[in-house]
Amino acid sequence: MNYTETLSWIHGTERFGSRLGLGRMGRLLHRMGDPHLKVPFIHVAGTNGKGSTTTLIASALTAGGFKTGKFISPYILEFRERMQIDGQMIPEETLAELATRLRPIAEEFKAAGDPVTEFELVTVLGLCWFAEQNCDIAVLEVGLGGRLDATNIIPPPVVAVITRIDYDHTAILGDTLSAIAGEKCGIVKRGSTVISYPDQAGEALAVIHRRTEEENDPLLLPDLSQLTVLSSGLCGSRFCYRGEEYSIPLPGPHQVLNAVTALEALKALCDTRFAVSPQEIAAGFAAARFPARLELLRQSPPVLLDGAHNPNGGRALCDAVKSLGLHDLTAVVGMLRDKDCLPVLQMMAPYCARMIVATVPNPRSYPAEEFAGLARSVCPRVTVCPDCQEAARLALAEGGNGVLVFGSLYLASAVRPVMLAETEKK
Repeated sequence: MNYTETLSWIHGTERFGSRLGLGRMGRLLHRMGDPHLKVPFIHVAGTNGKGSTTTLIASALTAGGFKTGKFISPYILEFRERMQIDGQMIPEETLAELATRLRPIAEEFKAAGDPVTEFELVTVLGLCWFAEQNCDIAVLEVGLGGRLDATNIIPPPVVAVITRIDYDHTAILGDTLSAIAGEKCGIVKRGSTVISYPDQAGEALAVIHRRTEEENDPLLLPDLSQLTVLSSGLCGSRFCYRGEEYSIPLPGPHQVLNAVTALEALKALCDTRFAVSPQEIAAGFAAARFPARLELLRQSPPVLLDGAHNPNGGRALCDAVKSLGLHDLTAVVGMLRDKDCLPVLQMMAPYCARMIVATVPNPRSYPAEEFAGLARSVCPRVTVCPDCQEAARLALAEGGNGVLVFGSLYLASAVRPVMLAETEKK
């Protein structure tokens, strides 16, 4: 297969499926040479902040001289963004070659009545690439949940990180924070050091404590008394933690908390062969880039792109917009039907003079015309523009006080190229 054929094959596979368990992943990886047994890992689970935390940790390890794999989902720029080594996406020809080897094995599973899901295919491809490229270490972001996620086939990671836990995917993970935390804590295995986000809800933190005690693993939480934010703005934040100064190009108070979570994960490596100095961490953090996480596309008037799609993400976005002093924004918004949409809209409405409602390019999307009813319940000025790229152009043309895209990473992915091209014209 070539690259185009590879993507068609991957995307033509059922995304998650309903066949729970990791047995199929184990058998599939065994047929590919057990790549998950050849690389040490840092494993990152949680509801929000997984991708940012993964990116910060991986960037610091790269700055420390380690050949570092990074596995994230979903992608924003293009599919190959999901698997990177030292910040470089997997080459098209390499991905196609790996997929060509994997496809006949996957077809055997399908013929035997045990079809492989899309996420399992992607995970196997990433793990194979990291192993075959002799990565020193890889940082894996969980796809969904943790306990039964395809990435959880790995042995006990060197460090397991639990980012902020909140309500999302409740039909699959449970409708209480305890149940959701139980699924996320499935990545906690005996022999790891566990790090938790500092501002964790008590109900979730109790589960994390219990799980780490069961596995006899040390649990480390960032010490916020050691944190001082020195400056913050559209271009990111500068802060001091445990006497060392760091800068991150990711705006918003929540990103500082993600950063100190990443710092504790890196600190846990001090007594291992993956020790990274504060200076190397600072260099890695400064170099970190992660699209669509309150990404600044233009400074004046501001154009910001964010993937907030659940109440916790909405709160983080709301706090960030408030801290940056932004108001009367023109928002481009669209969400998936299976998300808790109204609370996000309610939180963001005070900062939006207008909402331009679009249809997200995903089969699970709320149609713009239907979603507009929710938007009108919180915002007096709502425009329906189903084509999300046209919605982005309209916002840029008329958003005098600034433009904000939020509601779905799929929306952010679709409008980002258009917004970049339009902002570069000015």
